[in-house]
Amino acid sequence: MAITMMALSLVYYLRSVFSLRPSEIGIGTSVSTFSYLVGCLSLGGVVRRMKPRHAVMLALLGMCAMLLVFVKAEKLAIAYIGLALYGVFMSMLWPSIEAWFSRGKEGEALNKVSNSFNFSWSFASGIANLLAGVLVEQSVSLSFWVGIGMLFSVCLYVTLFAYFVPGMRAMTSEDVSIHQEKTDDHSTPLRFFCWVGIVLVYTGMSVVQNIFPLYAQDVLHVSESVTGMLLLLRGVMTCFTFVFLARTHFWQFSRKTILFTQLAFALLCFWGAMIRSVFWFAGFFLFFGVDFAFGYSLSMFHGVAGCVERSRRMAIHEILLTVGQITGSILGGYIYQNQSFSRILTLYGVSALVVVGLESLIKSGKTLR
Repeated sequence: MAITMMALSLVYYLRSVFSLRPSEIGIGTSVSTFSYLVGCLSLGGVVRRMKPRHAVMLALLGMCAMLLVFVKAEKLAIAYIGLALYGVFMSMLWPSIEAWFSRGKEGEALNKVSNSFNFSWSFASGIANLLAGVLVEQSVSLSFWVGIGMLFSVCLYVTLFAYFVPGMRAMTSEDVSIHQEKTDDHSTPLRFFCWVGIVLVYTGMSVVQNIFPLYAQDVLHVSESVTGMLLLLRGVMTCFTFVFLARTHFWQFSRKTILFTQLAFALLCFWGAMIRSVFWFAGFFLFFGVDFAFGYSLSMFHGVAGCVERSRRMAIHEILLTVGQITGSILGGYIYQNQSFSRILTLYGVSALVVVGLESLIKSGKTLR
């Protein structure tokens, strides 16, 4: 909730406090995303040698500290340094959590725990979008102060649970666990298709999260709270879809489902490019929420299914979604400033169609290695 709330508030903060243009805001919102990517690429070995709870606690404390630097910064360069280090600390958070809850689980158990996790963060994300819109109307910095308090509270929560729950204290690092268990790798090659899909849906997510609020303010002339409500609709639909995926199995190891999810993304982009009213955007956000949940779950599940080094695979998952975020945000901001919002969605829709066409030429996911 804290992370999503601050990500949305960042768009308004950079425009209000530093008077940045849309293309510059696209770059600004990508600072922490890019440093997150760098952290995932370079800190994997460090995370694997740490106990999961230690990595999570260090990440949360570091994120709190860097957000304080950002909010207190009077110069843009200092603010960017704070955002960059915030992203680095966050790169220790998600791969650690995802490898932690998935350790030793396969099949139904893996599906249940991964989609329970997905429901948790997506539910909080949906609420955060609405809350951020309300807080920003009061003050552009208020969301950041509330978010810092939330992150610190989570750190205390993990610390207390580790004290009272022996199983948390006994959890070893991934390197130690792999050395002790000595299991074989049985990864599915379908993960490569899913990884392409996670890049696609996150280019769309970056547009929805970072560019649409500007479009809603400039062209649709709606308030921040209305924008937050639209984003909440997306989040609610994503939550319901994660619950559905946790209770079904047809999508697991299904190449057709993977390709259909990417095709649906393309069609949604083309539809969104034609919309000119808040009412129809509500429908767009609902359907995008479904497609996003499928793309995310497909990547997470097939990325770790049968895998031994799960933090490494989760790092790949996080790296690729981050590539989608950076590409969508920077390119989307540039196109929005120089052309239009509909042109962004059209370009991403065409790109997705090309990707689906190329993937369809591969006769079977089993031929991949």
